[in-house]
Amino acid sequence: MQNKLQELTEKLYKEGLSKGQNEAEELLANAKAEAKKIVDDARQQAESIIDAANKSAAETKKNADAEIAMVARQVIAQIKQSVETLITAQTVIPPANASMNDVAFVQSLIKTAVENFKIDSQSTTELSILLPEAKQKEFEQFIHSSAIKQLNEGKTEFTFSKNIKSGFRIAAKNNGYYISFTEQDFLNLFSEYMRPKMKQLLFG
Repeated sequence: MQNKLQELTEKLYKEGLSKGQNEAEELLANAKAEAKKIVDDARQQAESIIDAANKSAAETKKNADAEIAMVARQVIAQIKQSVETLITAQTVIPPANASMNDVAFVQSLIKTAVENFKIDSQSTTELSILLPEAKQKEFEQFIHSSAIKQLNEGKTEFTFSKNIKSGFRIAAKNNGYYISFTEQDFLNLFSEYMRPKMKQLLFG
């Protein structure tokens, strides 16, 4: 009876031990599988983060390169324009100033302008010419000369203004418009003409 009890005890022990070992092995296998899954998921997530970071860095670099290139083009264009404007000004301003301060030259311009208004003896149109006040003495003889009076039967009125430094303005009286031949007008005209030529000469 005692032997049977011992055998039963040993059998139960062995079965319990075997069952415990199986459960332990199963738990260990599950733990390893879970650990592997966690590691794989973490690795995949890390790779996704790195990939996203690389893409973001590449996009940032691309945008930065484009911005730098655009700014560089703008700076170069601005420098070219500054050089072009400076050289054009140095080329145009001295001769324009000299011409528009030459009383004889301005007088010839006035005669040409008056002649081209096509005023005949039947016309009632009168002209108004505005001259620089600082040069009034130089123009007085010209204003009272018979040559200018004969151009339009004496229908030209001359006045002087502090606002005009050189050159003149001519208008049909009471018509609300005038044509300007001041120094600044000539500078603007010559500069507009010179800029494309100067740009081509400087930069091809």
